[in-house]
Amino acid sequence: MAAAPAQPECTVVTEAPSLAPARMAMLRVDGQGLTVADALAREDWRVVPASALNIGFTSDTIWLTGTLCNPSQAPVTRWLAVGAARLQSVSFFRMLPNGTGPAQTILAGNTRPIAARPVKALLPIFPITLAPGERIQWVLKVYSASAVEIIPTLWEPAAYRQSEGEDLVGAALLTAIALLAAVFSVLQAWSWRDRSFLLLAIWMGLALLYAMASQGYLYRFIFDRGGPWALRAPATLGTLASVCYAAVTLAFVGLERVRLWNWVYRLFIVLLLLGALWTAFGDYRSGTIYSNGIILFFYASWFVSLLDAWRRHLTNARVFLIAYAPVWIVVVLNFLQLYAVVDWPPLRSVHTSWLPGLCVIGMVGALATRRSAQMYAAHAAALDAFLDAHAAEQTRLENAVLERTTELRAALALAHQANRAKADFLASISHDLRTPLTTILGFAELLQCDGAASAERARMIRSSAQHMLTMVNNLIDYARGHVPDPHARAAVYLYALLDTVAQAGAELARRHGNRFAFRIDAEAPPVVVLDAEGLYRALVNLLDNASKYTSDGDITLAVAVHQGGAPEPSVTLHFQVSDTGPGIAPENHRSVLEPFKRLANAQGKPGIGMGLAITQQWVSAQGGTLRIESELGAGTTVHVTVRSRVASEADVPQHHLAAVRAQGRDIDGAGRLIWVADDTADIRHLLEDHLCTLGFTVEVFQDGLAVIERMSAPLTCRPDLLLTDHLMPRADGLELLGAARAWRPDLPVVLLSALPYPVAGEAPLRRPTFDAVLRKPIDFSELQSTLAHLLGLHSGDLASKPGTTARIDGPARTDDA
Repeated sequence: MAAAPAQPECTVVTEAPSLAPARMAMLRVDGQGLTVADALAREDWRVVPASALNIGFTSDTIWLTGTLCNPSQAPVTRWLAVGAARLQSVSFFRMLPNGTGPAQTILAGNTRPIAARPVKALLPIFPITLAPGERIQWVLKVYSASAVEIIPTLWEPAAYRQSEGEDLVGAALLTAIALLAAVFSVLQAWSWRDRSFLLLAIWMGLALLYAMASQGYLYRFIFDRGGPWALRAPATLGTLASVCYAAVTLAFVGLERVRLWNWVYRLFIVLLLLGALWTAFGDYRSGTIYSNGIILFFYASWFVSLLDAWRRHLTNARVFLIAYAPVWIVVVLNFLQLYAVVDWPPLRSVHTSWLPGLCVIGMVGALATRRSAQMYAAHAAALDAFLDAHAAEQTRLENAVLERTTELRAALALAHQANRAKADFLASISHDLRTPLTTILGFAELLQCDGAASAERARMIRSSAQHMLTMVNNLIDYARGHVPDPHARAAVYLYALLDTVAQAGAELARRHGNRFAFRIDAEAPPVVVLDAEGLYRALVNLLDNASKYTSDGDITLAVAVHQGGAPEPSVTLHFQVSDTGPGIAPENHRSVLEPFKRLANAQGKPGIGMGLAITQQWVSAQGGTLRIESELGAGTTVHVTVRSRVASEADVPQHHLAAVRAQGRDIDGAGRLIWVADDTADIRHLLEDHLCTLGFTVEVFQDGLAVIERMSAPLTCRPDLLLTDHLMPRADGLELLGAARAWRPDLPVVLLSALPYPVAGEAPLRRPTFDAVLRKPIDFSELQSTLAHLLGLHSGDLASKPGTTARIDGPARTDDA
């Protein structure tokens, strides 16, 4: 194969970290069909310096060739960078030593995915490794619909990355300046309601995108798959930026008022928009040449129009001309560079320098200051007019306020009089309703404490009277406008509270011939912080409604617990009251929550329509939710969720129940020894004090392990009864029960716990059982009955039966009423 007749001299790659071949051979060929072998065989190659490679727009294919030498004793790797970033197609060939063909071919250009390049960079990069003493020939084939500007440079990889990083810092500075100006303009547009600043912000954004596209950053980070948009973006964005700048000049300088320039600028805007469409969707080379020509004519006309506007003393003309003149000069020189009219190396990067950005920032600041002064003067005049109107209106309003105040004082006096009458009425009716109920409750408690055969009936009377008193209190509180206090919370025994609610629910269900079931999640904590009285009222109201509207059906109270999280232990209590009654139509779900609202099927049923309203009021005050799930004929389920903090027994303000007992009914425990094990000091002291008043000798222990160690001690005095808590550190109630059964099988062991536990006869086989199970808070009358039963201290007139029935059902356990 014939060699190129104008072969350039060899470039020594080790001379510098970055260097450009001083001379190369170039060939221009019409079309792209020539192979590398055919190109090298031609004789019209000519040696050219690197400065002659700014060719401009051409449909020719440009071929370049040169030789590289490595005279060193070590292998050398260099990157051959080919500018600029906008080149459409660049092919690199590393020729075989004999020149018969390419030994390596690498394709690049912005129409190809950047991931396919051997080196991901803004420019086409071709890595070349030369062995010691090796000499190679390389060939480049360049074709582009954009302006062809080839700047071949050999780089050490590290030196190139450093240079690229510095360029990136400069681009970031330019981006920051442009974004600062754009954001400032948007703020001015919003502050003054001026679309001129909005146009200025759009122009700054488009100018920034044009700069990023010209330098290859859009291709590097957005159009990284290559394609036509990576090629078309620079000219299209540059043309659109010129359109916006023409509109900005019209708006800020006031050239719209000059008929000639108004038509000239509008004509340029239309021609530039056609150019943007042409470069975006038509033949790119022709569209770019057309658009660049229009832009050159526009900038020439812009300079003349600004001089004329300055002569006419139009607004901002001088600011625009002085501030943008450096940018105008840079733009014109770049166009001349683009068309290869001039070839000045500093122009290749001048558009990325800080000078244009600072000029634009200065122009935006000056425009903002000038426009702010104008707007301030206009606003000051408007403010003066407004203040005058405001003073007149204020005088009118003062007279109206005086007249209205007189009327309101008279109305307020009438309201106070009505409120006093309401308070007197409520006080009277509160006394008339509560007095007989309080008497009934007192005598029912006395009858219950007598232990006679009518004790169970007395308990039912007491429960019904308490329920009636609760309803009366609800009605009176609602009539007074009483709002539940969301902070009225205290630590309570959850299972005891829910057992009280379940007993009330079972009684309500029994009255109407219904069956009652109560289920509670086994994960429920024993002690929580909540408004116990409010929760009791809310749940009993729901159970009362469910019982009243259901006949020979099922009433269910289910309690689920969802664990909370940090910063302190908490749970979400989910209460579900279900019935098999007639149901509620979906359209009435909201209305039944309104006070005194009763549905058509409630006629003839007792009640005044306050239960759900009071419940909803309490749930809302606690920050919870209430939801009704019901359809006609399918029963009703009411869901109530309340969030609560988990507490310990030490936080409970009262560990026993207040009870009315007749005089002289206490048992005599003289000569009897009772061991008490509980990890809460207040409960240990409470039990010790009460049992000592009954004559018992009491020995207390802080946990189960202390009792077990006492059992194994020599000369241990045998207790008559062991009273133990359930959950204790080191050894709990179950472990203590097992140890007691192994030590003294006949020793009575009574469990006193805030958690539910099966009583004797209900526990699984082959597991020790407690002789009695009592629930916290402590019911001293029930405790006395249990002690009397287990120790044989029968006095014949105790308050109630032994504590083997004092329990709350655990998971999936049902009580039928």
